[in-house]
Amino acid sequence: MTARHHPSDETLLFHASGNLDEAHRVVIATHLAGCPACRAAVRLAECVGGDVLDRLEGTELAAGALAACLARLDAPAPVPVHLAPPPGMPASLAGYRIGPMRRPVRGLGIATILPPASRRAGLYLLEVAPGMSMPAHGHGGLELTAILRGAFEDAEGVYRPGDLAETGEADDHTPVALAGETCVCLFSVSGKLRFQSWLARLVQPLFGI
Repeated sequence: MTARHHPSDETLLFHASGNLDEAHRVVIATHLAGCPACRAAVRLAECVGGDVLDRLEGTELAAGALAACLARLDAPAPVPVHLAPPPGMPASLAGYRIGPMRRPVRGLGIATILPPASRRAGLYLLEVAPGMSMPAHGHGGLELTAILRGAFEDAEGVYRPGDLAETGEADDHTPVALAGETCVCLFSVSGKLRFQSWLARLVQPLFGI
């Protein structure tokens, strides 16, 4: 399915330069796997970045840098961990473990993959029953959502598998899962969500976001 919603150019540039948090990188990688246009944009950004690096003047190594590098050659190689993605999950989740699915309210499930840390985004798997509306909320920072199954709608349009929704601190929205299949999303978020209703704020600790 051809994606109709994509990350912003700025976010793709941050991804190409390695400046996104790990949680955001996983969501972008999920989108890139099915979006040739965004993959091409990332490759172009990487080429431009490589050309810029080639044009920079060299600097002297710090004292002891060569010795430290050579010493690492004698260190035992780390044992690779091969962990396939869970059944039905994208390849971008290979090596990650999905936590238990919490169901704070009927029709809504959320599982933590990467818990948020100081200045770092959290990564989650979200299940929303058909026809259910997420509480209206704003964001404490960047939020990226890759749709895996089903679909949801907000003021920006309808998002289906392969699409990516990007929202920032200035954006408020109320996603609604469309009728039919349960909407399953992989999403990352920096900072806490700002729920608008007092009831949603009351149960926010159960959401963990």
